[in-house]
Formats: sequence, structure tokens, C-alpha cells
Amino acid sequence: MKHEMNLLPIYPEPKKREKLPRRKGAVVFGVLFLGVLITYGLLFWGDLCCRNEIKQMEANIAIKSDYQVIYANLSHQKELLEHRQLILASISNGRELPLQTMVEINKVLPVGVQLSNYDFQDGRLIISGETQKKDAIIEFKEKLSDLDVFPVINMVNTNKKEETLADNKKVSGEETWEFSFDIQVTEV
Repeated sequence: MKHEMNLLPIYPEPKKREKLPRRKGAVVFGVLFLGVLITYGLLFWGDLCCRNEIKQMEANIAIKSDYQVIYANLSHQKELLEHRQLILASISNGRELPLQTMVEINKVLPVGVQLSNYDFQDGRLIISGETQKKDAIIEFKEKLSDLDVFPVINMVNTNKKEETLADNKKVSGEETWEFSFDIQVTEV
């Protein structure tokens, strides 16, 4: 048997490093980088969607603000409605007064008295008419003064009307009396 001995120094071969840890780090870094990019992309997309929705809402508000008044609180809106109701009540107050006064006059109008003119201005009523009897004028004035609607009645004129025919001849027999009253009117 032969034994040989080698006296040369033996250098062990250096161990090769494993490439696996580098690859693991690169893979982990790549996965984290992709995760950050995906998260950033989702946040950017969500922000873009929210901005578009806000723009749409602002456009709707701008459109609606042209058609309606936006109030800060409900008490202001309630005060405004009450004010509008007062304005409408004051406008409509007194519209029916002329009609109501004519109804009251018609109730007390004596037989044979005909009204020919009716003028209502600023709480004053001027009526004029005709009748066959002078007593009917006084009776009409007394009936009007009995009504609470007419506190002051002034007889402006009472005169006899002379009727004539087409060829200017005097009609014989009947007399016609003209009258005018100036009446102060209160609310009915």
C-alpha cells in the first residue's frame, strides 16, 4: 500500500455565497414597491372621483340657487313668510269694499229711486240718482244713515229736473227729482 502524502498546502475552495438572499430582498422590495404604487393609484383614483362628485354638487347648487333663495335658518324663513302674508292681507284689504257698499245701498234703496252714478274714491262714495218723489230722497238718506257703514252722509244737491221731448216741448204731469249724496264709508 502505498501512501502518498501531499505536503502542499491545501486551500479549501471558498464557499460560494448563495444568491437566494439577494433574490429574496429584491422580491420583497418589488412587492412592497408594487403595493405602494397600487395604494397610491387607488388613492389618486378615489380623490379624482370625489372631486368630480363635488364639482357636480356645486353645479347643482348653482343651478338651484337661481330658482330658490337659500336661507341661513328657519326662523328667518318663517319671518319672511309672515311678512309676505301681511303684505298680501294689506293689498287685498279694501278690494271688496265698493261691492259691499253697493250691496248695503241696494238693501235700503226705496221703491221708485233709481241710481244713475256711483263713484268710489279713498273711502268716499258719491252716488246720484233720480226719483219721482222728493220724500223718497229723504227716506233714502234716513235709511242710509241708519247703517253703521255710512257714518257721514252729505246731501250735495237736490233739484227738480225738467224733462223735455225731442222737439224741446215740456212734458206735462210728472216731475223728476235729481239728487247726489257724498258719503263717508267705513269697513263693512
